[in-house]
Amino acid sequence: MGDPVRLVRHADVLAAAMDATTFSSRTSTHLHVPNGMDGDEHRMFREIVDRQMTPQIVAELEPMLAEVARGVVAELPRGTVVDAVRDLGEIFAVRAQCRWLGWAPGIEAEMLDWMAENYAAARAGDPERNAAVAAAFDEIVASQVAAHRDMSNRTKPADATSRLLDEQVEGRELSHEEIVSVLRNWTAGDLGSLARCVGVVVHRLAEHPRWQQRVRMLCRALHQPNRSRAAENTAELDAILAECLRIDDPFVANRRVATCPVTTPSGVTIDTGDGVLLDWVAANRDPEVFSDRFDPAAHADDNLVFGAGPHVCPGRDLSFAELRAVIGALLDATEQIEPAPGRTPTRHRPPIGGWEELPVVLR
Repeated sequence: MGDPVRLVRHADVLAAAMDATTFSSRTSTHLHVPNGMDGDEHRMFREIVDRQMTPQIVAELEPMLAEVARGVVAELPRGTVVDAVRDLGEIFAVRAQCRWLGWAPGIEAEMLDWMAENYAAARAGDPERNAAVAAAFDEIVASQVAAHRDMSNRTKPADATSRLLDEQVEGRELSHEEIVSVLRNWTAGDLGSLARCVGVVVHRLAEHPRWQQRVRMLCRALHQPNRSRAAENTAELDAILAECLRIDDPFVANRRVATCPVTTPSGVTIDTGDGVLLDWVAANRDPEVFSDRFDPAAHADDNLVFGAGPHVCPGRDLSFAELRAVIGALLDATEQIEPAPGRTPTRHRPPIGGWEELPVVLR
C-alpha cells in the first residue's frame, strides 16, 4: 500500500470522521479496543468505555484532580525556569491518572520513564523499537490488572480499573487482552496527550497576558461561594482551552482505510483499500471555516480537537476537567506566568505534536 491520502480540509475530515462505514478504523492487525473497531463491535466496546467516563464520574473526580494539581504546582519553584511540559504536564498527567485508575503511586517514575522512551521511539520511526516500547507498556498494564484482580478477592476498590474488570460484553467477561488494550488506550494514549495539552495552553497564556488574566479570573471565580454563574464560567473557560488546542492541535492525525470508492466534499477521490489520514491540525486551521483570530466563542462549534462522529474522544469531559484542574491550580498559585528569558521553547518533531520543552518562569 502506498502513502495514505491526507485529508486536510475541514469538510473532508469531518465527513470522513462521521462516516465510519466508508472510512474504517481497522487499520492494524493488532487489537485496539475500541479505536480499531467498526460497527456493532465498536459500539459494544465503546459503551463500556463511555460508562467509565460519565458526567457523574467526572464530577466525582474533580476534587481529586484539584488536589493532585495543587500538589504538583506547590512543588514548582518560583522566579526560576521550569519546564511546563515535563515539570508540570507530565507529572500531573501520570499522578492524576494513577489516582483515577487506582494504580500504585510507586509506578509513577516507571511511567514517566516510559513516556520519554515512547517519544524517542516515535521520533526514530523504528518499528522494532516501537514494538518493544509497546510491549514494555503492556507489561506495566498487565501487572496493575493482576494486582487489582488479587485485591478484588478481598476488597473492591472504587476506581476505573476495578470497574473495567467487572464489565461484560455479549454476556461474557472481557478477555485479558481486551482489558489491557482498553487500559493501554487510556494510559499510553492519554498521558502524553494531556501533557502536551498543558504545554499548549501554558504557552498561549504566557505569550498573551490578557488572556492569561482572563483565564485566571475564570478559574478563581469557580472557587467562590457564589456559584450562580459557575456553569457559564466553566463553559467560557472550556471554550478558551479548546481554542488554545485548536490553534496548536497536539492531536495530529488519525488513520482510516476506505472500504469503497468515495469522493470527499472538496473533490478528493479515494479508492477502495486506500489508506486515509485525517489531518486534525490542518482541518482545525482551515481558513474557509476559521478566522485568523483567537476567538473561542466563534470557533467552538467547528472545533475538531477531540474528533467527531462515532470515534469522537470518549475522554473529552475528563480531559477538560483535568485541564481546568491543572491550569486553575497554576494560575491560582501565581500572579504571572512568563516566557523564560533567553530560552526558546522546543517543539516535538513529527509525528508528535505540541511542545517538547516549554521553559517558563512563575511569579
